[in-house]
Amino acid sequence: MLARLAGVLFGPQEREQDVAWRRAESLLHDSLTDEQFEHYRERGYVEVPSRLNPGRIYRVDGWRPVAVYERGSFIGAVCIRPKEHIPGPDILLARKLMIEGAEREFLHAGNWLQPAWRPVGVAPTLFLILALISPWLLSLRTYGVVWVGFAAALLSTPLLFAWWRRRGTG
Repeated sequence: MLARLAGVLFGPQEREQDVAWRRAESLLHDSLTDEQFEHYRERGYVEVPSRLNPGRIYRVDGWRPVAVYERGSFIGAVCIRPKEHIPGPDILLARKLMIEGAEREFLHAGNWLQPAWRPVGVAPTLFLILALISPWLLSLRTYGVVWVGFAAALLSTPLLFAWWRRRGTG
């Protein structure tokens, strides 16, 4: 059982993905200014100013829809994803270059999400996470009660930590 789990976690496919990720981050580093890359390393995103709309900033990463801010206020997001799985830094760079070189086409090609799409508070976020991982949780049933219990303990750790921090500051 442990050998099977180790094979899934550390198999050749995962090593190839790690190599692809490192190459993608290297290309991103070469394509950004030192300041932009440091900002990416600290916060996980790059801010790209709009050339069409003064005061508009696109907050670009490789995982979520591109957040759009005007004069510091969140006004929505643009969801645009590649058809194939590619590393996050490659997605970030593609989005950044598209905004800088073809912003109108970027806005036209992506799906515009209104501000209401963003969950407010903890409950909607937890529900969304549960909905996204439920197929994985259901697949653990085939491994037995111990694995389901282990997954439940692992998933509850952030909640317990948040509760403990809140209890300490409250």
